[in-house]
Amino acid sequence: MSGKRRRMSSIPGKGLDDDEDSQSATDASRRKRMKTDPADFIQQLYDLIRNHKKEDGSLLCDSFIRAPKRRQEPAYYEVVSNPIDLLKVQQKLKTDEYEDIDDFTSDIELMVNNAKAFYKRTSQEHKDANEIWELLQTSKTRLLDELRQEEEDAKPTKPVKTPGKPGRKPLTIKVEEPEESSEEESADEDISLQCEDLFTAVMQATSEDNRTLFPPFQLLPSKKRYPEYYEVIENPIDLKMIGTKIQQGKYSSLTEMEKDLLQMTKNACTFNEPGSQIYKDAKSLRKQVQLKRAEIEQGKFSPGKGSDRIRTKRFRSGNSLSAAAAALKYEDDDDDDD
Repeated sequence: MSGKRRRMSSIPGKGLDDDEDSQSATDASRRKRMKTDPADFIQQLYDLIRNHKKEDGSLLCDSFIRAPKRRQEPAYYEVVSNPIDLLKVQQKLKTDEYEDIDDFTSDIELMVNNAKAFYKRTSQEHKDANEIWELLQTSKTRLLDELRQEEEDAKPTKPVKTPGKPGRKPLTIKVEEPEESSEEESADEDISLQCEDLFTAVMQATSEDNRTLFPPFQLLPSKKRYPEYYEVIENPIDLKMIGTKIQQGKYSSLTEMEKDLLQMTKNACTFNEPGSQIYKDAKSLRKQVQLKRAEIEQGKFSPGKGSDRIRTKRFRSGNSLSAAAAALKYEDDDDDDD
């Protein structure tokens, strides 16, 4: 996870303008990473909370770095059933446990609510808890606005029309307005093609030692042989199910598909030991999914050679990777046939 921050070194001979340019470049680089990797966005929010100082110079989060010890404050644990502190949040950041910004926000909200439940309304801890929550909300809004503004600024401007030669009658082309249904069908197909691109990226994803990552995620474990899996995992999902949803046009956005893929990798991390190969592969695949989703939305990812027309034809004819995954059979299906 790219949560570590590189320290800026002080180099003799640099002027104030150089420092400002360097800081500006660092901020731009950070915003670029935040677009493609939510972990960087979460780290940015954590750093803001962790380093924010009050008017007296003390850290706003002082009371929240570590939860009260059970021996010293047993009453706290009579009120708070699910304690959490910034050390725990930092640990989850380091181990890459946050799936998205909402997960991180939920933990900060829990920490704030715990403090408000235990400490009196007039206490400094209660006031600090409210201020931390307000800081999180305003910082998140500001960072998101900066990202949106940067995306708007990056959009190409419309070309300016140049006047034609004098005396030449301008060419007039009558353009018929397409019907709404046709527009909707085109939009749906665009989403399906984007989903197919992301699915292809998953099938092409490799580990550092050049192993393909998708095989363990193709099919869910057999319910007959591994019933314990379904006792632990509440929302089981695999690549066959995701491929089927692509084929049936069930996804209304690329983000919907990404959520299913992230749920799939989260399930693998929940059921398997942290040091296991499948756990590591799931973490690696999760990062690649988030990166490729961002690249597809920005038009920077192409799953292979061939024009859009060829890709569309392949998708419509059922010769796509999602179609192949959707056609896979579960082990239990074969047993039922027998």
